[in-house]
Parts: sequence; C-alpha cells; structure tokens
Amino acid sequence: MALFSVFSVAQTTTYHTKNKKSISAYQEAELLQQQRRWNEAINVLDAVIQKDTGFVEAYYKVGSMYMAMGNKTAAARYFCKGADLDPSVKAFAGAYFTAGELSYNEGEYVRAKRYFGYALNVQSGDKKIKEQTPVYIAKCDFAIDMMKHPVDFKPVLMTPPINTAFAQSHPVLTADGKTLYYTTLSGLSRQDDENIVTSSYVNGKWSEPVSISDNINSKENEGTCSISMDGNSLVFVGCGKADGLGSCDIYISKKVNNVWSKPTNLGPAVNSTSWDSHPSLSADGRTLYFVSARKGGFGKEDIYVTHLDEKGIWSPAQNAGSSVNTSGTEFSPFIHADGTTLYFSSNGLLGMGGLDIFYTTGNDTTWAVPKNIGYPLNTYANDETLFITVDGAKGYYSRFDGTNVNYNSRIFLYEFDVPQSLKPGRISTFAKGHIYDKQTKKPLGARVELVDIETNTVTQAVQSDSITGEYTIVITEGKEYAVYVNRNKYLFESLNVNYKNPTSFDALTLDIYLTPIISGSHVTLNNIFFQTNSYQLEEKSISELKKLINFIQINPAQRVELAGYTDNVGTAEANLKLSAMRAKAVYDYLIQHGIKPAGITYKGYGAASPVADNNSEEGRQKNRRLEIKIL
Repeated sequence: MALFSVFSVAQTTTYHTKNKKSISAYQEAELLQQQRRWNEAINVLDAVIQKDTGFVEAYYKVGSMYMAMGNKTAAARYFCKGADLDPSVKAFAGAYFTAGELSYNEGEYVRAKRYFGYALNVQSGDKKIKEQTPVYIAKCDFAIDMMKHPVDFKPVLMTPPINTAFAQSHPVLTADGKTLYYTTLSGLSRQDDENIVTSSYVNGKWSEPVSISDNINSKENEGTCSISMDGNSLVFVGCGKADGLGSCDIYISKKVNNVWSKPTNLGPAVNSTSWDSHPSLSADGRTLYFVSARKGGFGKEDIYVTHLDEKGIWSPAQNAGSSVNTSGTEFSPFIHADGTTLYFSSNGLLGMGGLDIFYTTGNDTTWAVPKNIGYPLNTYANDETLFITVDGAKGYYSRFDGTNVNYNSRIFLYEFDVPQSLKPGRISTFAKGHIYDKQTKKPLGARVELVDIETNTVTQAVQSDSITGEYTIVITEGKEYAVYVNRNKYLFESLNVNYKNPTSFDALTLDIYLTPIISGSHVTLNNIFFQTNSYQLEEKSISELKKLINFIQINPAQRVELAGYTDNVGTAEANLKLSAMRAKAVYDYLIQHGIKPAGITYKGYGAASPVADNNSEEGRQKNRRLEIKIL
C-alpha cells in the first residue's frame, strides 16, 4: 500500500474542519504517531471523529496508522469513510486509490470500483495512479462478472484424521486414488517443522496420516511434493539442507519394494542459487514443472520445465514461456495426467484478487491463453493449490481459513466434484499390473512404454518395481496406443490398447509375461497392421517396426523368423499366400532399414496353429497375426 505516501506528501495545513479543538487534537495525534505510539494516537482521533464527523483528514490519519500496524481491515474502514466524505479532492488521489485497493483485497469489488473512480476523476498527476487505476477497474469488472456466473463448485472439508494438523497443504494422489500425500506444519509458527505425510484410502475412509519416510523427512523442512502416477517417484522441496544450491531446492526419491530411497538433489540443471519450489511431475515422472525465483524470468517467480532423458539425466530447465508467466508471481503448477492440461496460480493475470488458479493446454514452453477457473473456487484471497484426479472427476485443494495465529493462517484440505467446465481436455484412466517371467513366474523389473501409434511418440515410460514387478501407466482417451515391455535377454512384449472411441473407460489390470530369448520362443506383434485382404503395411505399424529393428540390432547373435498367420476364412492356398506376403512385407521393411538378410527369414503358415476359436470374429482377429520366432 505504498501509494498512501502520495496522499501524505500532498497534505496541506487546510483541514475539513474549522474546530480548533479538533485541529489541536489532530496535531497531538501526529506527535504520538511520530513516536510510534499508534494506539494512543488512534484513541485521540477516534474521540475527535465521534464529535467532528466531517473531519476527513482524521479518518485518513487513523487509516494510515492501522496500515502501519498491519490491520488492513480497520484501515479500509477509515479510508473508505474519508473518501466518501469528500471524493473530489485532487490532493487525496492517493487516499482514494488506497481505499480502492483495500476494498479490492477484501473482495468488495463494487465498493473498490467506486473509490478507484474517485482516484481517476480527480486526474492525479501521479504515474502509478494513472497507470494502475484503469487496470484495477478492469479487474473489478471481471470479478463482478465472475460472481454473476459462478461455476458449480461445492467443496467439502476433508474429515479427520485428515486436517488435524495446524496447517496442511499441496495434496497429491496416486493414479488409483488410494494414496494421498500432502504437507503438514507441526506447530503454530513458520519456524515449526514441515513434513510430508501419507494416508491410504481403506474401507471407504482415509487412514491416520503418517510420515512418508524417515529417509525423506528430517529436522529441516520438507514439503510441497509431487508423485508419479505409479507412486514410485517422488519430488519434493527441501529447504536449508547442507547440499542445497539455494534457499530451497527440489529433491527426488525412488520407491523400491515399498521403501523410499535417500533423496537426491536434482542438481544445477534444475535447481538454482535462488529459491526453487512447487514441483509437479508428469504421470510417468519424466517431465517436471516447477517454480523458481531465479533471475532472467518474466516476473518475480516463474514456472520452468525440465525433462529426464534415457540416461537418467535432467535437461537444463527452461522457462515455460510468456503465455503462463507474467510480470507478477506464478505458483503451484500442476500438470494433469493427460500431459497437456496445466493448472497454476498467478496474480499477474485477470482474476479475483491475490493469487487465482488458471488452466491452459499445450506442452513445455508452448501454451494456449490461460483461463481463470472461476468463482467461487477463486476468491479475493490467495487461491493456490489444486490437484485433479486421473479421470478428472475429483479435485483436491488447500485453502486458508483466515484464522491467524502468530501471523500464520490455518490451512485445510478440501475435496470436490470437478465441474464440467474445469475438467481436463481429455479423460484419463490407468492400467496397472505386474511383469513376470513367463517360465518361472517370478516378478521382473522392466521398462514399460506407452506409444501413440499414430504419431509414433512415447507418451509415457515407466520402470516396473524390480522386486514386485508392479507398474502403473496412465491412458488418455482419444488415442490408440502400443504398450511395449522391454527387458534385456527377453523378447519384447507388444499390446494394443485402442481408446479412440471407448465405450467404457475403467481402469485396466494388465499382468504381462515376458518370454526369455531361447531357441523356439516366440511372441505376437500386436501392432503390425495391414489393409483388409492385403499385405500393404499401414502407417501406424511404424512404431512396432522400429521396435523390431531395435530388438534385432541389440541381439545380433539371434536369428529371427517372421511368421505370418491367418484365420480359416477362405481357401488354404489363399491363406498361405497372404500370410507369406504379409511376413515378406515386414521382412522387406527391415532389410530396407539396415537389417542384414542373414539374420532374418520369413514364412507364411496360413490358418495353421490358431491361438483362438475361429468361430467368432474376435477369435479370427487374434488368429490373423504376425509373430517373431527365435530360431
């Protein structure tokens, strides 16, 4: 509220009263103010105002002292009263502006607009008032309109054992919605310990929150975490740590066999010598959005993005761009599981006041124009954290309750049904299961990739648990995917998941068995596609063909047969020919792309060796297949 100084400088010895006793008391209060005896000065002026109700300068003087004391609610009351008594004094432009700003920060938009109008009408020569008053009036109009068109938002306070600490914030959940992580403040001041806790959803209720791990929580502050959808990669903020590069850094921990590893600082590619916080991991844990106060951004705090490469190295962080970052502050990015919808808070975009939550679509550094998520989720207060589940159905957020203890406000967690207008652009679900050795049935650690077969891009890549074999991947509607499972000394497994037009979008359970590379072993290539009754390869086969090339290249000692099969429809001769020509089409593609003929051969088997019943279309479709065999 520095603009009040404009009013103070502009004062003259001319008052809105002729009463000498009132003026004498006012001057006495000024002396008390100079001695920082604010309460005494306020008492003197309150006594004056009770009798001399038109003494405008006395109202402003009391308001300025309440401002100095940090009591903005009381300050607003006096500034507004003084402004309404005489709204046309050019010297009071700063006071009118302050009355407007205080009212705006209380969510009193109609009232605020009136006082900003006073400041505008007197045509002050102050540059800040001239530039910022029209901006505030536009913000008031925006907020008033938002309140006339509220979104269907009915938050529910989460019940104990959640919300039993003084403050809890930044909630995140795993893909199945069964595990909740959030930050708690143990005591009543900012000097108390911040830790990450976790709770499980069992038998329709949340369990008692417990510390996530002694490997993660320490005597320093840990908090504001984000977790990959499989629950195995956790990034969080650690402040004041010995290996920190700045005041707060981002750390990562991995969970293996239900045990979290010792955290590792993400290093100088991600962290700076300044303040780095508010991390948000993508579904597969390979893309990270976060907030940094480092130099070179668009504002005080900006959103940045970094990627994890195949060697496990994070790329140098990039600013997420001017579409999301402003000259103000951006906080709490949350990248939804669909990988393209980003929610974040900002005070630099048109909003309701303080920090508002916005959403946009895009990726990395290219984003659409952000949209305000609306009232009443956004209010005049700071609205900052948001998490939306994989399926877009439930939302979780933290909100200040306005109760101040030692200058700290209590913070509670809420959940709500996500209104249609706030849902991610596409709904997601998840597939989870285990990876096993086909022969021994023992769990395996393996790389699981989800590939968009139309664009031939890897949308997710996760590692199954090396002890349990467990994995989770997120699947988004509107796409056809190949699921690849890879492990050294095993044939890669190929599955097709088509969610272009799903009739249902429930979670999947996919246990996958990998076949060791030995003579006679074989697997079906489920993402090789041909046109009907043709051996012409379809374009969407490219991802599988490239996967096959890579497999042959890293296993040069193995000789591979491409085996084509059909269903039993048609003559045996025609089926034998078609199956051979389809196998040859794949063979030709491999040769054209550098595979040596000595390492591969092909053969058509027609309708032989069916893997399903030919009496149904589903069975016949399974029998029309291409396999690779180890010779």
